[in-house]
Amino acid sequence: MALRDLRGAMGGFWLLILCVALGTAAMAATGLLSRMVLDGVQAGARAGIGGDVSLRLYHRPPPPDHLALFAEAGTASLTAELRPLAHGGGNSTLIEMKAVDAAYPLYGDVVLEPSMPLSEALAKRDGIRGTVVGEELLAVLGLVLGDRIMIGGQNFEMRAIICAEPDRALRGFTLGPRVIVALPAIEQNALVAPGTQTYWYSRVRLRDQLAAGDWIRDFGQRFPEAGYRIIDAADGVPGVERSMGFVTSLLILLSLGMVLIGGVGVGGAVNAYLDRKRDTIAILKGLGATTATIRRLYLMQIMAASLAGVALGLALGIAAARAATPLLADWLPLDPALRALPLASAAGFGLLASLIFALWPLARAAQLPPQHLLRDLVASERQRPGWRTLSALALLAVLLLLLLVWSAPLPVVAALFASGAALAVLGFLALGRIVMWGAGRFAGRTRYPLLRLALANLHRPGAPTASLVLALGLCLTLLVAAASLRGNAASHLQDTLPAASPDLILLNLPPEEAARFDTLMAAQPALARWTRAPFLHGRLDRVGGVPVAELRIPAEVGFVVRGDRGLSWRADPPAAGVVAGDWWPADYDGPTLLSVDARVADRLGVAVGDTLTLNVLGEPLEGRIANLRQVDWAGLDLDFPILLSPPADPPPHREVAALWLADEAALETVRAVLADAFPESPTIKVAEVIDFLAGVAARGGTAMTALAAASGLATLLVLMGSVLAGQRRRVQEAVLLKMLGATRRQLAVAALLEYGLIAVVAGLAALLLGNLAAWAAIGGWLNFRPALVGALPWLAGAAAVMALAGLAALNRALARSPALMLRQG
Repeated sequence: MALRDLRGAMGGFWLLILCVALGTAAMAATGLLSRMVLDGVQAGARAGIGGDVSLRLYHRPPPPDHLALFAEAGTASLTAELRPLAHGGGNSTLIEMKAVDAAYPLYGDVVLEPSMPLSEALAKRDGIRGTVVGEELLAVLGLVLGDRIMIGGQNFEMRAIICAEPDRALRGFTLGPRVIVALPAIEQNALVAPGTQTYWYSRVRLRDQLAAGDWIRDFGQRFPEAGYRIIDAADGVPGVERSMGFVTSLLILLSLGMVLIGGVGVGGAVNAYLDRKRDTIAILKGLGATTATIRRLYLMQIMAASLAGVALGLALGIAAARAATPLLADWLPLDPALRALPLASAAGFGLLASLIFALWPLARAAQLPPQHLLRDLVASERQRPGWRTLSALALLAVLLLLLLVWSAPLPVVAALFASGAALAVLGFLALGRIVMWGAGRFAGRTRYPLLRLALANLHRPGAPTASLVLALGLCLTLLVAAASLRGNAASHLQDTLPAASPDLILLNLPPEEAARFDTLMAAQPALARWTRAPFLHGRLDRVGGVPVAELRIPAEVGFVVRGDRGLSWRADPPAAGVVAGDWWPADYDGPTLLSVDARVADRLGVAVGDTLTLNVLGEPLEGRIANLRQVDWAGLDLDFPILLSPPADPPPHREVAALWLADEAALETVRAVLADAFPESPTIKVAEVIDFLAGVAARGGTAMTALAAASGLATLLVLMGSVLAGQRRRVQEAVLLKMLGATRRQLAVAALLEYGLIAVVAGLAALLLGNLAAWAAIGGWLNFRPALVGALPWLAGAAAVMALAGLAALNRALARSPALMLRQG
């Protein structure tokens, strides 16, 4: 019976199929691309980290006994990475330099142009060592291959251009051109003296019988205070996987927004379909069909249409992922094979959302007696579905939440988003009911007939007001949130940072040169101010005596405990005000005291008086927290999450300086003065870093807006469907009004007033909720500015779509004979 009835009515499900397809396609494309990237990263993890195991130290190379242990485990390679200045052709520039041993690389190949072995390119010829460089270095210095450059007081001959490095494939941000030299060339060089800012990487290609996890555990037990940041290739590339986890979660949440909006369209499509089948249902029930029979009959039809929508959505998702693959392949490793799990997950989202939004109208239509079904045209029966339906809806909602939490790499964020989305749905439904109630209260009080007609349409029996408010509100909330996030990120980078950030950062300043630096800076008239700070890296090992590995560290302060972090000390209190405890005296000379960022301390669960244990240059350093301070991480001043009291015997270190110019036109002049006075201390132009970050933020914002706009397409379908769902009775009413003398213009104005009122109410609520969601995400970190004007085009566009859909159907109906329209009912 269901198939026979469906054969003549499948066209009535076109809206349901499209709504399910759009949400499913978004989920499928997101899941497939995420797995393609993550699987590609994991497949190339050994080349990405340079070995089966990577061990990183800062400031100092591994001791000989550690190097011997690495060599016993398999094939070991040692490299050093630093950022010195390269001089040549009368110019100088900051470079990203890597010094490699003969075993490098353990996995993958360094591709050079002209093609030659790396060892040959780096070998010493006629007393001059070779180097291979990034092509951009030649352009910056105005040189060609065969010319010489000076690094750290030593000459190198440029012999080839680097086309590919296996262990740099996933590093997106660099401060200068790439340069590779042989490790012996710098081992006796001041560039890698104790305390200099050098990363030392030990990579190990383990023997076949050794498991990386077991070896890492044994090494950690033998040298618990060694201070390495250790990465197992079996775990992938941590930074990339964390970033992909965040991006994937964001895309899944945006896709879920499309699924929910599509679900509203499913509800509208089911309502419209059952409205056309009202007479058929009444006749079937009059002939003895039970409520269960009616429910099964139309549930089978809805599921058939939903399955068709899921199939179409999966096909569209696969096509979208395939189309995006060439765009991503240039900068991310991809495994283009299709995966069943993301597709199954997307199908589950589509089917669950379809059922959740379809069961309510289906249950209501199925359980009403036939006389109520016929009378519902003039007096809507607000009968609540039975407990079985409500229980089924609750079970489906729980399944959808579990699927979301399982699919998202950040399950807590996903659960919070789902809770917020559920509250938003309930809120907009309640707002729709309030609009209907308010329209009913004021319809009889206005003196304007067209406004009275519009208000009456908003609260008449069967009016789609609530579903229209819900669909429009959800979409505009998503769009406002995306616009607010993008706008705040852009304004912060373009307005706040350039005003507050320094113009130049000087790196690797020897402490013994600090006084000469201050004297030189005081003589620069273009300089507004400058500040210096001791700088070295350390690692947080213990919190209150408990190893960090045994603690659950919140994600927002994970940067404090991941690997080496910048440390400094000072006698006087910084600009960040002390909010708890007291600053130490300027002449303090006692056990180590600590000043910790208040937000970091709160997330770590520590307070004034507690202890933290740091690993500095391989030695444990325990300090007591003397005070907490409020650090402005939105700025770029010289501040640190953990500051130490001045040590009596400072460890080997370098200093970093920040310079603010009174006249930005003098930037290159000041850079030249610094380069001449401190040739081995490179400078960074902060504006270039900000421009890079602004570009990243702009691309990310564009992607978010594009995804939100894609949800707008789903909303257009939902709005059209919601308008058309009650179109039969609207056309009947319009024909009657036309027979009573109403003109087309009057009916059109009444429709525009009706849709305009819905758009204004839903739009204002969406402005509030969208900005509230954006504030919850970034308000604690940035000076939040709500997005107001940017949402107006979306508001106007949504209202126009609703109005055009209704007016088009109305105009087509009014063009036909009133008698024929009334006979067709």
